[in-house]
Amino acid sequence: MNVSIKPIAFATLIFVCVQGSEIKYASKVKSLYKEGGDKVVGRLLPTAQVEVLEHKGNKVLLRIQGYKQVNNQAALYFAPNRRILNVGFSKNAGVAFKSIESFKESESKQEWELASVDLWSDDTHLVESVEPLYKEANELFANCSICHALHPPKEFNANAWPSVIKSMKTRVGFDNDQEYLVSQYLQKNAKDMPKEK
Repeated sequence: MNVSIKPIAFATLIFVCVQGSEIKYASKVKSLYKEGGDKVVGRLLPTAQVEVLEHKGNKVLLRIQGYKQVNNQAALYFAPNRRILNVGFSKNAGVAFKSIESFKESESKQEWELASVDLWSDDTHLVESVEPLYKEANELFANCSICHALHPPKEFNANAWPSVIKSMKTRVGFDNDQEYLVSQYLQKNAKDMPKEK
């Protein structure tokens, strides 16, 4: 299958570190809130990259970037046409997205946009690098070899991996955070993911 994701848009997911901002990665599922609110409006997934804009006590203002279908307010994805969540939003969350770029994705012919959203979270479970998270995910994934030969990450498409992991979750004893972490790792290394340039 020939995958063609718009390379310029995909490359813009990598934040440029500007003075005063910090780039971090979620190490667990994190609740997200609007400013001054305590109602959860979304959940940030492990390995999602964020930019920390502000610290206020034990809270941080995060800028989260990702792809969404035009006129869809439910999620920001790591890549178009791949169900790799950066963040999923509650129904009627009413969050304010900032559109960065709109385009028609060549594989699906659907309208997508690269967008960002600024939301608050607690200042825990944010790490400096994604590599230790991938290492942990790979070690957890190795437990699957107890029952069968280990499938390489490139054996399945990104959209197939969550179902595969969910079906094996109880056999290897993953908790929810571990399930999400392993799924994210495998999805981001799946056979239909574009190569980074």
